[in-house]
Amino acid sequence: MHRKLSLRIRGVNACLNEQAVIITVKEPLKVLSSAVLNGGLIHARSIINCHVHRNFSSNPIAYLKGVASKLALPGPTVGLMTAVTLKNYSLKTSTEGRVAAIVTGGLSYSATAGDEIRTRNIRNGTINTILIVDGNLSDSAMVDSVKTATEAKTATLRNLDVRSKFSNEGATGTITDSICIACTGRGKPDNYAGTATPIGQAIAKTTRRAVEEAILRENGLTGNRALLKRLSERGIELADLVKTGMELFCPSPRTTKQQATILLRKGLIRALSDVNVASLVIAALRLDEEGSTGTLPRLTIEAFLADPISLVADETVGTAIANYIGGTMGTHNFHYYDRMKPGIIKKLPPFMDDAVCGLVAGVMSKVLNEES
Repeated sequence: MHRKLSLRIRGVNACLNEQAVIITVKEPLKVLSSAVLNGGLIHARSIINCHVHRNFSSNPIAYLKGVASKLALPGPTVGLMTAVTLKNYSLKTSTEGRVAAIVTGGLSYSATAGDEIRTRNIRNGTINTILIVDGNLSDSAMVDSVKTATEAKTATLRNLDVRSKFSNEGATGTITDSICIACTGRGKPDNYAGTATPIGQAIAKTTRRAVEEAILRENGLTGNRALLKRLSERGIELADLVKTGMELFCPSPRTTKQQATILLRKGLIRALSDVNVASLVIAALRLDEEGSTGTLPRLTIEAFLADPISLVADETVGTAIANYIGGTMGTHNFHYYDRMKPGIIKKLPPFMDDAVCGLVAGVMSKVLNEES
């Protein structure tokens, strides 16, 4: 596999082979990066984003030097590495052609800044961002570019509702992200590249488009993915919902436990595919995030997590879900499930425990009503 990539920037050549995304130039680029090989601020004539196996355990610097030598790249070489599939890269260029972004994106170890990280196996997924700017960025503008591109990446992850594998908060990146900013040095000096500047806006928009596409290609992740998938990413599996519903089930001559289990599962899938149910469940997810960060008015984090009596909006959400699915019987069943708190319900925060109560109670009421 060997594919030429068009960056639309004069004098900058790029290609993709089975081993790496490769960028080369005759006139050195000024590069600021967090790269494994030659990271920091240097002038370089080649940049590579090199693929490694998921169980890679060699010396990364020595390995990248070997790759650069094998490919006969002009030096110095800035080298990044990733375990994601290289053909899932994304290349985007800005409208005016001053910025090109090449991104590979894996989410195996997505994280939120500030998480307590509890793993040493950190090479399975990473978001690597390479930005080529046709311009003359000062050193401080290079740093500005890193900031702007990182903010753009995080905004994209937020819009996709990517969750941290460690805290379940909204992810800000992965634990091994790398970034590389390179500029040609041509044109009038740019001393700033923040989000208010023309070059900063080009960097941000191009980065966002490339990160979103790379994540879609590598992980199949879209913002409007199925709600069951989003719940699973938060540790709430369909099997947990079924088990919760069946914990209070009483067999009858008309409906056996096995029959009820099958019908409940189908009903849950159908209900969670309904945009109205999904909207209420997502509202519960968002409200729990607000409460757990202390941004609900006049309610501290500690008070929220204690699920105070004064907080009744959570039951309003649960009742609405139950009534929508199962009518009056669904609402009555909701109060029963809310009181008994079977299965996963007892482990969930205030809004989601009632949302799941309403979901399971509503579907179970409908199942029993249809079988009666």
